[in-house]
Amino acid sequence: MNTMQYFARQLALACLLLSVVALGGSLRASAAPDLFGNTQPEVADALPEADPTSPAQITRRAEDLAAERAKLALQIQQQAEDPAKGALLAGMDERLGQIELLLKAQLDLAELLTLQPEARAEDYQDEPSVFQLNTLYEQVASAGAAIREQQARLQAARERLQSLDSRVRETRAALADASKKNRAQREKAVQSAELAAREVREQVYLATLELTAAQRKAGLVESLETRIAVLRDRIAHGDSTIDSAIAPLLERERSLERTKADAERRLATADMRLAAAKQRYAKNPQPPAELLTVVEALTAYRDAIGQRISLATSELERLVSLRDIWRHWDALLRTSYTEEELASWQELAANQLSDTRLNQALRQGEATDLELRLQSLETRISQFPKDSQTRLVLEETGQVMHRLQSDLGVAERLLAADIRLIERFDKDLAELTGNVGLAQILSKAWNSSMAVWNFEITTIDDAPFTVGSLILGLLLFVVGLWASRLGAGAIGRVAVGRLKLDAGAAQAIQTFSFYAMLAAFTMLALRTIHFPLTAFAFLGGALAIGIGFGSQNVMNNFISGLILMLERPVRAQDVVEIDGAHGVIQKIGPRSTQIRSTDGRHIVVPNSFFLESNVVNWTLSDDLMRTKVSVGVAYGSPTRQVKQLIEEVIEAEPLVLNTPPANVIFDAFADNSLNFDVYFWVTARSPMSVRDVASRVRFRIDDVLREHNITIAFPQRDVHLNSGSPIEVRIVNDRAKDQS
Repeated sequence: MNTMQYFARQLALACLLLSVVALGGSLRASAAPDLFGNTQPEVADALPEADPTSPAQITRRAEDLAAERAKLALQIQQQAEDPAKGALLAGMDERLGQIELLLKAQLDLAELLTLQPEARAEDYQDEPSVFQLNTLYEQVASAGAAIREQQARLQAARERLQSLDSRVRETRAALADASKKNRAQREKAVQSAELAAREVREQVYLATLELTAAQRKAGLVESLETRIAVLRDRIAHGDSTIDSAIAPLLERERSLERTKADAERRLATADMRLAAAKQRYAKNPQPPAELLTVVEALTAYRDAIGQRISLATSELERLVSLRDIWRHWDALLRTSYTEEELASWQELAANQLSDTRLNQALRQGEATDLELRLQSLETRISQFPKDSQTRLVLEETGQVMHRLQSDLGVAERLLAADIRLIERFDKDLAELTGNVGLAQILSKAWNSSMAVWNFEITTIDDAPFTVGSLILGLLLFVVGLWASRLGAGAIGRVAVGRLKLDAGAAQAIQTFSFYAMLAAFTMLALRTIHFPLTAFAFLGGALAIGIGFGSQNVMNNFISGLILMLERPVRAQDVVEIDGAHGVIQKIGPRSTQIRSTDGRHIVVPNSFFLESNVVNWTLSDDLMRTKVSVGVAYGSPTRQVKQLIEEVIEAEPLVLNTPPANVIFDAFADNSLNFDVYFWVTARSPMSVRDVASRVRFRIDDVLREHNITIAFPQRDVHLNSGSPIEVRIVNDRAKDQS
């Protein structure tokens, strides 16, 4: 109670200071001519201590305003032949009318504050019930909120007034410096600025009175605290009755049931109207755009009614649990409970608080989404003429959506009040049980976490898109990515180990399995966050544009990778030759292929290269490779014997295949030798293996030809010298030459 007294005193002191500042600002206003050129005396000189918010001062200003409007009416009649000036005077009269309304509101509020006596706690006879107790708590909570709201309004009005006062001073300065030609226009600007400042000043006075009323209400907080203490004591002594607390809930239930029944009847009618509109649209081979608009409007009409039914059903279900909260709070205040009941009540309060906050977040999201839909509907309504049947259907849909908006607003306010009720019940439970330990801390942390988890970011197809659904969707995607890799790897191992497929086929199956599982997990994640799958049509168009502009190379390689896996012109572990380089394909990825060259280098080749360039696959169908070995023998060697010896060498070599058979060719009479080529087949998966077999064959041919005294030719050059005289040849002793 000491805290509330301190709070009330501080608020009263702050508001008093603000009122003094506002009064000082108004008293410093300089003298200015009114609308008719008459100079008004400065307020500071005329009424140095007058309160502008007193009934007398408000009445005086209202009388002066009435006189001004009377003079202005005469001027409007006199300017009937000048439409431009008449319109200007009419605008001024309209602004003065607004000021008159502000003065009337000020006078009503000032008289009410003058006549209203200070209330005391003993003046009230509160009914001893938890419903009345909750009402007093609500009044205490609203008192502080009302003061904060009125202070914000007063501050905003004062800021506007300061801005307009500065504008008035600037226009007056411009008027003093204006030439005769521009003086009339400057005078109009000064009058307009002064009139606007005058209206805002009256708004400041009205806000000051409203703040005073809120302060007086806050001054009753101490009285309310006393009433609450007395009422709690009376309830504790058994004077309460639960019927008065349950009665408002029963009335809410009856109202919701009537709303639900009416909405269900409207829903049946809406379904029939929508079915008829769809039938007309389907029968028309070329339906007009207005008919489609009618179908869409009736669909929105039916959906809005369905939302009203869903809202009423949800509220009815929630009121059942809320009724238990009222009963348990009444029993708690009357100390009619057991220890086991206290524990169950705490759990009920925590669950109800979490569910109610979740419902509040859902209602806020629905209200935001409905506001956007209403704006879109208003735009569409404005596109049709007033006598259009389509416009009538759209307006009818708008009426239903406005009723739904009103229902959502009422539901939000009731949910906020119910949250405060449950928090009071939970606070009384905590104070009674002294349960301020780890359990309560964990419960509060859990409730806060659930509030963040259930915070609605937006709505997608009337379904809430919350922080929790976003986190869950991302988690499912990450888990799906990890599970897809594990699953695809397991499928690849089964394909190699049990199905005995080659490495290329296993790699293709593993890759396709990975993408299929990843796509499934992605769809599951999107479904979890209520992402509409129909949006993929839009995303597909956006993706096509993105591919066309910035990612066509990436997508080209990706699609090429899929084609390589389907057609399999190259496979994992195939030996390929690219631009003269040989290597073994290690992996065919989604964008590129990794090749290990024969000298140990890793080569990364874009997948599109295999489809756009010539690539030699040495092991596409089998491991058979044909090679040749060339040998030249000296002229005069027995050629048939040489051929026979080479054939014997080939037949004796185990690494050379007998089928297809080898073929020895007497190739040419070369410059220095008789050339023979032997063509034979080997089983090999790399060029190095082929070269190794060819080397073995060459060694054996050299040995066999030596055994038969057949010379392998070597390059020779004959040099012919053409000279007219003999060439002189001298042998010089190098040692004698060195001594000399």
